[in-house]
Amino acid sequence: PNLKDERARIEKAGGRVVFDGYANHRVYAKHARYPGLNMSRCLGDLMGHADCGISCEPEVSDRELKPEDTHLLLCSDGVWEFIAPSEAVAIIAQFPAAKAMHAAERLA
Repeated sequence: PNLKDERARIEKAGGRVVFDGYANHRVYAKHARYPGLNMSRCLGDLMGHADCGISCEPEVSDRELKPEDTHLLLCSDGVWEFIAPSEAVAIIAQFPAAKAMHAAERLA
């Protein structure tokens, strides 16, 4: 919710974004103190979707794969909030494809 376009989308839908004073921007219903999520897109939070403008639609981009593209990481904010993409690649690149689950566990 700290991105300008996400904040605008949330506010247009009736929600509000508040910086928590520590590290996160949180999404709330217009005149309430719920749900307090630190994400603007999620699955399954019915109150967040109905009252705050939180979306279940993913943000998608296209990328043409090249020979040097060797790994695909699909991670949630639980990873990207704490690990830079280059660090994540360095962690999982140590594992062969047959050990993909081990790579995921190490990343988590």
